[in-house]
Amino acid sequence: MPVPDRQGVPEQMTGAQANTQRETTPLRRDNSLIRPDRAAEEPTRPAFAPPPHQAPAAPPPPPPRTNPPTARQAPVPPPSGRRITPMGWALRGLGLLAISVLSGLIWLWLKPADDEADAPPPAPPMRYDFTPIRREEGFQGCQQVSTNRIREYFRNQECEHLTRALYSTRLPNGDRVLTSVITVLMPDAASAQRLNELTTKDGTGNIRDLVDDGRDGTKGMPKLDDDAYASGRQDRLVVIGDSAYFDKSTPNKDPALLDVTNEALKLGWPQDRSPQ
Repeated sequence: MPVPDRQGVPEQMTGAQANTQRETTPLRRDNSLIRPDRAAEEPTRPAFAPPPHQAPAAPPPPPPRTNPPTARQAPVPPPSGRRITPMGWALRGLGLLAISVLSGLIWLWLKPADDEADAPPPAPPMRYDFTPIRREEGFQGCQQVSTNRIREYFRNQECEHLTRALYSTRLPNGDRVLTSVITVLMPDAASAQRLNELTTKDGTGNIRDLVDDGRDGTKGMPKLDDDAYASGRQDRLVVIGDSAYFDKSTPNKDPALLDVTNEALKLGWPQDRSPQ
């Protein structure tokens, strides 16, 4: 309300205005710029910035994989609570013994024989065509068909097997040759080496061939007087050979006959292994 001043004239309060009518122009809304199809659109949701990129979480490790039990890993059944009686243990022991005996018999049946294990491969191709005439096993042993120091050697160390054989062949010039081949199987390579060294020395004797012994079918054959003698050791087998001409005299150390005898030494193992 107005406060009288000192002269009694009322003053207007600060901030008060006269109650006068302002002249204002009424506002009119211009709808000409509003599109009819957007008038009814609903307000859209405000767009927010996408969250920062995060690495996908690692999947949990798979559970451990267990393989199905094999025949060797068959699960052991729980004990049934039954006790094995003494008779049951005895029957099990007999079963294991029978299996062991059967396995041993099968091994003995399948394993190679000793004489087959140390046999060398077959002889290489021969340069001469040796035709067998006669072959004999040494049923009497080596001592009974030997002479001089070689006989004494066999008295202390007898051979295991002896064969004596005769072959015929022809030289390229047509000369017919008789060849003797003797095989002596010793217990080991060392005894075979000592025998071979003894047979190569002069005056030590020899093992008689079939012609010397006058065996059946040898009448009229040439004598084998060591004129084309040769010997060799093949592991524990000693092979002794000698050759002579059928239709003419045999010179000492004839090169052609010596070549025949050395070639005939290749017949050693096949002759020792051939059946009678």
